[in-house]
Amino acid sequence: MSSPITSIGSSADPESASYQKRAAHYEALLKELRDREAEIRKGGGERRLQREHDRGKLTARERIDALVDDPDAFKEVGVFAGDGMYEEEGGCPAGGTVMGLGHVNGRRAMIVANDATVKAGAWFPITAKKNLRAQEIALENHVPIIYLVDSAGVFLPKQDEIFPDKDHFGRIFRNNAILSSRGIPQIAAIMGSCVAGGAYLPIMSDEAIIVNGTGSVFLAGPFLVKAAIGEDVDAETLGGATTHSEISGVTDYEADDDEEAIEIIRNLMGHMGPEHRFGYTRDEPQAPAFDPEDIYGLFPDQGTSQYDMHEILARIVDEDSWTEYKKGYGRSLLTGYARIDGWNVGIVANQRSVVRNRTSHENRGEIQVGGVIYADAADKATRFIMNCNQKEIPLVFFQDVTGFMVGKRAEHGGIIKDGAKMVNAVSNSTVPKFTVVMGNSYGAGNYAMCGRAYDPRMMLAWPTAKIAVMGGTQASKVLKQIQVRKLEKQGKELSAEDEKELLDRIQDRYEEQTTPYYAAARLWVDAIIDPVKTREWISAGIDTADLNPELPKFNAGVIQT
Repeated sequence: MSSPITSIGSSADPESASYQKRAAHYEALLKELRDREAEIRKGGGERRLQREHDRGKLTARERIDALVDDPDAFKEVGVFAGDGMYEEEGGCPAGGTVMGLGHVNGRRAMIVANDATVKAGAWFPITAKKNLRAQEIALENHVPIIYLVDSAGVFLPKQDEIFPDKDHFGRIFRNNAILSSRGIPQIAAIMGSCVAGGAYLPIMSDEAIIVNGTGSVFLAGPFLVKAAIGEDVDAETLGGATTHSEISGVTDYEADDDEEAIEIIRNLMGHMGPEHRFGYTRDEPQAPAFDPEDIYGLFPDQGTSQYDMHEILARIVDEDSWTEYKKGYGRSLLTGYARIDGWNVGIVANQRSVVRNRTSHENRGEIQVGGVIYADAADKATRFIMNCNQKEIPLVFFQDVTGFMVGKRAEHGGIIKDGAKMVNAVSNSTVPKFTVVMGNSYGAGNYAMCGRAYDPRMMLAWPTAKIAVMGGTQASKVLKQIQVRKLEKQGKELSAEDEKELLDRIQDRYEEQTTPYYAAARLWVDAIIDPVKTREWISAGIDTADLNPELPKFNAGVIQT
């Protein structure tokens, strides 16, 4: 008797040498992740943290911990923003901003807190990008947004990279207005400096709080006022709590300290109107059939190794919830319905084991390499994505993809046409999409599997993720040949040893640019997560997406046939 259609996966063997080798490798990756996160969470360092306390202020992270109902449940987004960047300026840990999703007085909210220990909370280019991402999440999910403001304004040495363009600093205030027009609540607490253009952010919010003695808001600070009009005025008189709470009327509430400001925010969140949800379907959550920690021993320690994706999904989806769509067709992609923490989802996942594509009853079919998207798989995924939109089911993409199939046979078979269908379906899909980069994420495979450019509500990466236009080995050889030809045109000849040294140098640089940390530093992904927490993140993401009661009609437009 065959197993039920809802069964997936099998028991792992923790005693096997391969399992233990892979588990040890993953534990080392997780330790690196924890260590790097801990370093970033120090912000500008112990001395600057103490300085904030000496001023009677809480730090950005302390403010968030005090604000949310459960600090352990806070989902921080963009921890690694700016990591390894701006070294000539002393670095910018977490992009100088702490942000994420958490519940405040029972209501889920996006929280954005300037970190005054990092360059006095000044805005670097990555800071603007991170804040815009927070507003994007709030806009697309209709989730309230809370700003904890404490910033010296634009970091002037980088002003040309943050001030004038479409997605620079000014876009933030435009988004303030758009959020307001769509009825998405915004609350701001001025808990430190708030100067120049940045002054518009809290004042364009629905309600603004200012902390007496530490909070100040003005278009031009005392030094600039003196330079511009020759007037001598101190910061408190110019734009302190008394000025804006009792004279100008710019702010709505006055607090004696950070703790009171946080209590006011919590009270205001308790006075929100009703939540309007879309109603994505959710059953009673069930644990996966197998221990999620098995993933450490099942996922390869080399990006070229094969594995059965069914085994990974069996550690993520709810037990007995998997129904595979077109199981025997287009087998280099898995498509199916499942539940994750009770939520009904459609899953599109790269299959990393070698499969056969049956072409007739007489033969077993051609071999298809794991991780590659073939024409039949692209066709299947396109249809499945359209089905999920028809049924109004959120989509979850699990990426471990090296790209689409290439070569004469693939081109003659119309792989570009079939790939275009899949990209079209992903592009026009209107249901909430979530992407998890487990391993490779190369080239057009990144696009078809809902990479950052295709608006996933949340894009997550495991420590094993690699994002690039192509694999390091291939890319490095191409880059080496370009460099060799360039040198030859200059009349220089390289020995075999010189060529090897050049290749190694290029490969090291390229590999560094494919790491999940490089991607997270630039906000190509929202978070690097422990694979065991994948269910938790996706569940929180769908719960957040459910706060938007509107779902545009799906229209695929012209599909290549």
